[in-house]
Amino acid sequence: MMIQRRFRIGAIHALANAIPTTQAAFDRVWPEADVAHLLDGSLYLDRDLGTADEEELTARIERLARYSASTGTEAVIVTGSFFGAAAKQARAAVSIPVSTSFDGIIERALAFNGPLHVLSTAPDSSTLLVEELEREAESSNRNITVSRQAVAGALDALIGGDADQHDRLVLAAVEAVDAGTVILFAQFSMERILERSADAHSDPVIGPASEGVSRLRDMLDQR
Repeated sequence: MMIQRRFRIGAIHALANAIPTTQAAFDRVWPEADVAHLLDGSLYLDRDLGTADEEELTARIERLARYSASTGTEAVIVTGSFFGAAAKQARAAVSIPVSTSFDGIIERALAFNGPLHVLSTAPDSSTLLVEELEREAESSNRNITVSRQAVAGALDALIGGDADQHDRLVLAAVEAVDAGTVILFAQFSMERILERSADAHSDPVIGPASEGVSRLRDMLDQR
């Protein structure tokens, strides 16, 4: 019997609630990976409060990527949807792949025909994902139809400890999306209800954690 090679993968988080969904995605999609999680809550706090500018936040991501690489990780995924540009810049600081939270879901979304609908629990996250989708579609000469929606109150509920209310609000938003539309979750923390969403919507519902892990696995398997 062939023994699957194990990989050590770094995961950098700005929000503690992204850790369980990230680990669940690895357990489901890539169980041979050993995940080393790093949480820096200052990233989200200082961005939200405006007490650190983009240059400082990017520097922090770079330091975290360097540290993760120094522990023997073979790739890093940055789960915060607000920190895609910082993750891309961090690629120059290490010799291993650094993936943004959107890389996998964009690749998968552009393979679908028909309309796409982005759901987020933070308003900026849906905007950022739509912008990246449109940019990538334009660069690859593809036409897409994409809409977006932020689920009001869901993120506040999750951060405040009411995960059930978060889940109810997001699931209600999923159920309200028209049939024939592929739903994209913009945040790793939303994958808490990925399986229930698949039962509530007749078309695919895809999440950034699962797609990001799948993309990393394929990248490293092909090296």
